Amino acid sequence: MHHRKVNPKIYQLENAYLFNNIMITDHSFNMIQYKYSKCINFKIVLIFVIKMNTKIRKLSQKNHQPTLIEHIPTNQSDRNYAYRSPLSQTIVKLRTIVINPSFTNLNMNDDEEIIFKEHQKDSTIKRGISLNEIAKEEMGRFIVEWHWKFFFEFLFYHIIFFIFLGPFMVILFFKYPGMPLLINMRFIKHHPQFYFQFLLWLGSIIGGMSYFWFQDSIITLTEVVFMWFALLIRAVVIAAKYATLSEERITLYKQEVLSEEVFNFDLMMWDWRLQTPKVLFLEPLRSMRRHDFDPEGFWMDFLAEPNKNTLEQIKNTKIGFYKEYYVGQSEIHDIDEEEEITGLIQPLLDGRFNGFHVFGYIINKYQSIQTPGSFSNYCVIQALIMSMTPILLRIYDFQRISLSWLDMLRLIINVLTSFQAFFGAFVFLQIGLYDLQRKFFILDQCLYMLKLKKKRYPSSRKLLPTINFNNPRSLQAWSMMRTLGFDYGKTYDFRIQGFYSLIFIGWGVLFIILLTYILGFIEFTIFQLVLLGEMLGLLTGFNAYYLYHGAKLNQYYDDFDIVLEDIKSLYISIQRKKEDYFQNLIPPTNPVHKKFVNLLMKGQTGRVNLEAVSEYIDLLLAEIDDTIRHLQYDIKHNPFQAYGITISFNFLKSLGVAIFTILGYVIQQTLSGPSASYF
Repeated sequence: MHHRKVNPKIYQLENAYLFNNIMITDHSFNMIQYKYSKCINFKIVLIFVIKMNTKIRKLSQKNHQPTLIEHIPTNQSDRNYAYRSPLSQTIVKLRTIVINPSFTNLNMNDDEEIIFKEHQKDSTIKRGISLNEIAKEEMGRFIVEWHWKFFFEFLFYHIIFFIFLGPFMVILFFKYPGMPLLINMRFIKHHPQFYFQFLLWLGSIIGGMSYFWFQDSIITLTEVVFMWFALLIRAVVIAAKYATLSEERITLYKQEVLSEEVFNFDLMMWDWRLQTPKVLFLEPLRSMRRHDFDPEGFWMDFLAEPNKNTLEQIKNTKIGFYKEYYVGQSEIHDIDEEEEITGLIQPLLDGRFNGFHVFGYIINKYQSIQTPGSFSNYCVIQALIMSMTPILLRIYDFQRISLSWLDMLRLIINVLTSFQAFFGAFVFLQIGLYDLQRKFFILDQCLYMLKLKKKRYPSSRKLLPTINFNNPRSLQAWSMMRTLGFDYGKTYDFRIQGFYSLIFIGWGVLFIILLTYILGFIEFTIFQLVLLGEMLGLLTGFNAYYLYHGAKLNQYYDDFDIVLEDIKSLYISIQRKKEDYFQNLIPPTNPVHKKFVNLLMKGQTGRVNLEAVSEYIDLLLAEIDDTIRHLQYDIKHNPFQAYGITISFNFLKSLGVAIFTILGYVIQQTLSGPSASYF
C-alpha cells in the first residue's frame, strides 16, 4: 500500500490542535483536512476533528465557569479536571477518542471498518439476495485476483458441453454444481447465448465425432483436431472471464439464477465494450479503492476556462452513480441525502470539475473516435481465413471425388463451427488491444493537461485546458487521474492478460514443433504444415502486437516523469526570482512565468510578502515531489508485465534477436547435411 508523505508543518499544526488547546483557523483546518483526506486510514480521526471542532467553538463562546459546589474534587487528578475550562475538557476528551478509538462510535459502516478488523471467514450468500446487495458487492470488488481453481473448473464445464455432451450434461450435473449455475452459464435456457453454444456442440458432433462413427468420412482427422482446437480456445476465453470473479460472485452464480443485466455485465462485456455510465462509475471507483484514494478529493480546476462546447459535454457526461455509494457517504458525514448528491455527483461545483465527469468525458471522446465495432471487421476476416483454409487446401481432392449432400452438410457445419469459435476468441484478443489503445488516449490527455508548450501526440488532440498547478488539490486530482489511466479496467485486463499468457504458451509449443520439423525429427504433410504455419503466424502477430503495446504503455511513465520535472523547474525558477517578481514588481518576460506569477499575485496589490510566497511555493514543490514519488512507486510496483518480466522496447529487441538466432541456427544445421550434429 502506498502512503503519501505528510507535510511536517501540517502535522505540527494538527498536533498542536489536538493536544495543546489551540483553536485553529478555518484556513489551517482546511489544510489539515486536505492533506489527510488522501489517507483512508486517517479518515476516522478526520471525522472526529470535523465534528469536535464545531463543538469546541460552541463551548468557547460560553462563559460558564464551574463552582466548587458543583465539583468536589477528591484527589489531585479530579481537582485538576474540575478547574479546567470546558474547552480544555473537550480537548482531553478528543485526545482520549484519538488514543482509544474503540471506545467510541466512529460512524463508519461495516464495509469501511472491515479493513481494520481481524480475518474472518466470509459467510455464504443467502438465497434471495437483493439488487442492493449485488450493487454493494460490485462496488466492493476492487481487489483483482486470478483464481486458477475457477479457471479449470469452468474450462472443464465448457469443454464437456462444447465437445461431448452439450445440453445433455444437465443429466449428470443437475445435482452438482446445480441447476442455477447451469442456467447462468446458458447451458439450458431459452436464450440466444444458449443457441450459439448449442450450435458449437452440434458442429462438434456432426463435423467431429462423425469421423469416428463413419468409415468413409470425407473429413480428415487433421480437420477434426483443428476444429476442436478452435473450440478449446473458445472455452479458454470463457473460463478466463470466470477466473477473475470474486468467490462471493461465483457463490452467487451457483446459488441464484441471475438477471440478464448481471449476466451481460460479467460475461458478455457489453457494458465494458460500450463504456456505459455504470462502468464509468464502477471502474474509477474500484481503482481509487485499490490505491487508497478518497473519491471526495477527485475535483480539479484549470488554468483557462473550457470552451462552451467542452463545458456542455462534460456536464452532459452520464455517470451511473450507485445510490448505495452516496447514501453510504452521507451516513459517514452525517448530512442529508440531497446535500450529498449535490456534493458528490454534480459535474461542476464552485468552479471545480468533478473528476468522474472529466474522466468520463475523455473516455466518451475516445469511444466516438474509435467505435467499439471498428475492430469487428478484422475479427471476421481472421476467423474466415482460419475456418476456410482446410476447405481451400482440399479443393483439388474434392474435384476428383463425388460429394454427397451429407458430405457437403458436414463440411459446411465444420466451417461454421470453426468460424464461430475462432471469431469469439479473436474478438477477445482484439478487445485487449482496444483497451490498451484507450489507455494511450487517456494518458495522452493527462500529458496534455501538464504540458506548458504546444505538442501534438499521435493518438489524439488536446481536449481539456492545462491543469491549475497553483492549486495543490487540482494537482492531486490530476495524479489520481493519471493513476486511473494506467489502472482503468484492471478487472478486464486480468482476463485478457490471463488469456494472452496461455496464448504465449501455445505459441511456444507450436514454435518448438516447427523447429523439430525443420530438424527432421517429425514429419508433416503439406496440408498439416500449412495449418500449423498459419496458426503460428497468427499467434506471432497477436503476441508481438500485444507486447509492443505493453512496452509503449510503460514508456508513458518516463514521459510523465519528464513533464513533472519540467513543472518543478518552473517553480524553482520562480522561487529564485521571487524578489524581482513580487518585491521589485519587475514583470516576467517569459510568458509561462508571467502566467503563474499573475496567478500567485491574484487579488494582491503592490508588493507581496516574500515569506508567504516562498512558503506557498515550497508547498507546491512538496506536492510535486509527492506526485513524482507516487509515479516512481507505480513504476516499481505496477508496470506492464508478462510472467513477471517488465516489458520494454529493449527487452522486445533482445527477445526478437534471440528468436531469430535460434531459428537461424536450426536452419543452418539442417542445411549442413544429415551428418551435422544438432547438440
